[in-house]
Amino acid sequence: MKRIVIYARYSTDLQSPASIEDQIQLCRAYADRQGWVVVATHHDAALSGFGVEQRPGYQQLVAAAGATPPGFDTIVVEDLSRLTRDTGELLRLYHRLRLKGIDIVGVSDGIASGQQGGKVHLTVKGLVNELYLDDLRDKTHRGLVGCASRGLSAGGRIFGYRTVPVEAARRGAKHTAPARFEIHPEEAAIVQRIFRDYAAGQSMQAIAFALNREGVHFPAQETQRGPHRRGWAVSSVRVILRNEKYAGVWVWNKRRFIKDPDTGRRRALPRPAEEWIRQEHPELRIVDADSGGRSSSGWRSWRRPTGSGQASLLAAGRMWPTRPISSPAFCGVAVAGRGWWRRRPHGRRGPRCTGTGSIGADSPRRKGRWSVRTGQGIARSDLKEHCLRSSAKL
Repeated sequence: MKRIVIYARYSTDLQSPASIEDQIQLCRAYADRQGWVVVATHHDAALSGFGVEQRPGYQQLVAAAGATPPGFDTIVVEDLSRLTRDTGELLRLYHRLRLKGIDIVGVSDGIASGQQGGKVHLTVKGLVNELYLDDLRDKTHRGLVGCASRGLSAGGRIFGYRTVPVEAARRGAKHTAPARFEIHPEEAAIVQRIFRDYAAGQSMQAIAFALNREGVHFPAQETQRGPHRRGWAVSSVRVILRNEKYAGVWVWNKRRFIKDPDTGRRRALPRPAEEWIRQEHPELRIVDADSGGRSSSGWRSWRRPTGSGQASLLAAGRMWPTRPISSPAFCGVAVAGRGWWRRRPHGRRGPRCTGTGSIGADSPRRKGRWSVRTGQGIARSDLKEHCLRSSAKL
């Protein structure tokens, strides 16, 4: 008498959880007609059939099949697509099971790997299942393109905005109503504060620390991962500062996602620029593109000219130095020399030139001319005093 294991799976949370019970019941009825004994069942709920690392039920099944000796003779599924929709993984599983003398039986599609020509049927069915995923992916993307072109949400969360379902008349027979974005007043105020503080010369780290110190609401706080996050991170501030959506420029379809066959996780790959969908939505603008000392020539002009920190703003003439050590100085000897007041290894303070090397109190080139922000020539001996006078203007 054959000993069998039943495996069941359904793909998304839009399907009924009862699908697992229905598949197991169908397989049990088939086993009873064949006179087989069910020794175990495994299942995965709301998980895609592409990839194996994210499916604990499938991993338990494979581990049990690899035991010596195996505890069963046949794996029974409602359909081969329940096992996997990856042709390569299906063939790998087939060869592993064949070494252990274990067969695969699909009840609905009538395929049994132990029969004559079973490998051919298995391969063809696996290819059909994988092509189904490709076709479904193309149709889903086509629908998302339509939503983005009509100004509707194509999925995802954006801090500073919320989604509002459109009227039910446009929903049709869809499972979920299409939604549109609108500005979230409380979160939008936080976004404006981040841009305002960054324009004033604060670093991204200082902004994140200030927001956490005040307990300000952070992105994804209400999600499942929210309780495990510690608040604002520097990367969170960086993402907001680089997001053109806050200036009313919405770009979609910049990336495509492909699942890694080894991990089952999605990986983002860039799309060609000609496939991007770029739209202007002034009604969703949170940050004025012409405010805060920015130029109207484009969003990238808002970013700091070079690097990050106060030195970049000083070089662009955007702020006064707050302390001498943050003041950039330009060497009159080197063509592109630049220096900052810093403590030297021997304990003295002095500017260091990126073009000619160190120029300090102990340097033979002490008579080199330096300039600070304004371009005027200043002797090295007077450089520190000039920085202090600039700081006093704050």
